[in-house]
Amino acid sequence: MNRGNHYIRLYLGMLLSVLLASLFFSGLYCFNNKYTQHTTQPISGLLILSETDMEQHPSRYLWHDWAYYPNVLLTPADFQDGSPDRYMTYVNLQSGNRMDLSGQSDQARFGCGTYLLRIQVPNTHISYSLDMPEVFSAYRLYINGNPALSIGNPDPDHYQDATGSRLVTFFPDENGRVTILIAVSNQSYFYSGMTFPPAFGTPQALNYTRGIRLGLRLCTIFMFQIAILVCGYFWFRTRHKNAALLALLCLLMIGWTVYPLLHTLFLLPVFPTYWLETLCCYGTLTLLLYLHNQVCGISATVSRISCGVAVSVCIGLSGYFFGASAIPDWGIAAVSHILAGYKLLLSAYLILTAFLTARKSEKNHQLLYVSLFFGCACLWDRIYPAYDPIFGGWFLEWVCTVLIYMLSAMLWRFLAESYTQNRLLQQQNHNAEKQLTMQTNYTLQLREQIEIRRRFVHDFRHHLRTLHTLAEQTGDQTVLEYLDSMGEYNSGTGKAAETYCGRPAVDALLFYYDNLAEIRHIDLSLQFQIPESFPMTDVELCTLLGNLLENAVEACLRMPPEAPKRILLKTACKPAFWYMVIENTYDGILVPKEQQGLFTRKNNREYHGIGLSSAIHVAEKHKGTLDVQPSAKLFRVGVLIPTGKHATTPKAMPPQ
Repeated sequence: MNRGNHYIRLYLGMLLSVLLASLFFSGLYCFNNKYTQHTTQPISGLLILSETDMEQHPSRYLWHDWAYYPNVLLTPADFQDGSPDRYMTYVNLQSGNRMDLSGQSDQARFGCGTYLLRIQVPNTHISYSLDMPEVFSAYRLYINGNPALSIGNPDPDHYQDATGSRLVTFFPDENGRVTILIAVSNQSYFYSGMTFPPAFGTPQALNYTRGIRLGLRLCTIFMFQIAILVCGYFWFRTRHKNAALLALLCLLMIGWTVYPLLHTLFLLPVFPTYWLETLCCYGTLTLLLYLHNQVCGISATVSRISCGVAVSVCIGLSGYFFGASAIPDWGIAAVSHILAGYKLLLSAYLILTAFLTARKSEKNHQLLYVSLFFGCACLWDRIYPAYDPIFGGWFLEWVCTVLIYMLSAMLWRFLAESYTQNRLLQQQNHNAEKQLTMQTNYTLQLREQIEIRRRFVHDFRHHLRTLHTLAEQTGDQTVLEYLDSMGEYNSGTGKAAETYCGRPAVDALLFYYDNLAEIRHIDLSLQFQIPESFPMTDVELCTLLGNLLENAVEACLRMPPEAPKRILLKTACKPAFWYMVIENTYDGILVPKEQQGLFTRKNNREYHGIGLSSAIHVAEKHKGTLDVQPSAKLFRVGVLIPTGKHATTPKAMPPQ
């Protein structure tokens, strides 16, 4: 019953996501689109505006019925005696425009042309403005016969491409007429001429719209910058690669969405500006795909194949941009269809993998819903080709922003949990180090007391010998018999504790496990040595040895009583490194951990893997390595620590 409810919620959520996404993109198309504004548009190259028109819509986007003269760059002088005797047609400003309308050229997007529009305004005593978007790839703007703006150099003999967004303010002539003449050349880009409609209206209205549009961009970029700082903090604390990848993803989104600000502030060349923008776009999709695979737990083979296809698309796009001038129109159209198919295929992959993951756990339902949102964006982008947003970005920018926020929330939750666990582990290590320091101090004091006792015993023997000599001299048989009964006058052996490496704390730890192994009937072989200038402190070395020996003893104790139990600890001192191997028998059973490494099998599951993790931390702190090599019957751990100096041979080990 619960499983059935899970599927019902899943399918209802999918249906609701598709419905809301479709309403969202349809709403953007209807209410945030330069082509769907209910404003008066030019007809046959002429726009007549009344006072009512200007009061109701103080700004409008001019996209309909521009007069277009293909294959020629005209100036106001060519119109002094009326319209020139050249071929002219009326065109709408959209992305599918061509410079050459004859259809006989394989590169009709390249060439030149002139756009003309006349506007009749109701008030001749106020100024008006024209907000010019990017025009591909160089143009000159004339208003009422006067040069108003020049971007790049459209002259075919001295062609230089450039793009930028500029606002031009002017007054109509005495008859209330505004004549806009734009001479355009394109020899650089896949889009040709005027593909985005300029905005016409009062300066106040255009500046207001322009300010909101750029302000929203700034806010979006600022949010991505905050996300980069948060990811950088988590990466610095946890060294988790997904935090760095998420920061890189936000950086790519900034590179993708910052172009309206750049075009407003600077005049930029077509190449490499639009190549970098497009590369950031498809790089964002590639990195989103990789992180999506990580969150969904996709198998390594499938993940490599899908990411390899995405990377190949990015590489192919780079070649596409570098060879722009040699690619015919049919090739450009084919690449456009391939990219559209790639986006649809990518959305289908995201939806399918997210669906399979969401069927297993309700935690991934949100990722499925956002994947459906992405798929709807790609679909509606094909259904609504005539879309140019007034505010915000294109469909794909919207959905990628939402998808990044969703992945960020999921990854940040995971990183926060990892950070909390890491802090807990650090606190436990800190407490252990404090206890070990106290034990070291106690051991030092104990050794001092032992040395005092040894000296006392040693000196006392001399006193006994002296008494024995005096008794012989005086002939006191009773005292002699008593002293002789003491043998070598040993009131105590005076033997010091075992010495393994000359470090009291480490010797005490090894001596403890040597005695413990004897009590537990474990055959322990110790061959331990360290160089004189060993980089580890007593605390670090005891942490490393204590955790590994504890794990080895516990593994032996879990074996059947009749099974042989052995532990081997041996070291090697080389000129550039110190190597240690701890090898123990075990029952051959390993419990895999969720991410990496191995769980221990302690009764208290809260401390699973902490000992091995702590040992790894100590090794990595000194730029060393700790390798775990389990086999069927032996569990082997190897530790390699760089020393940089020649090792010296320590005192010989006592026989084991």
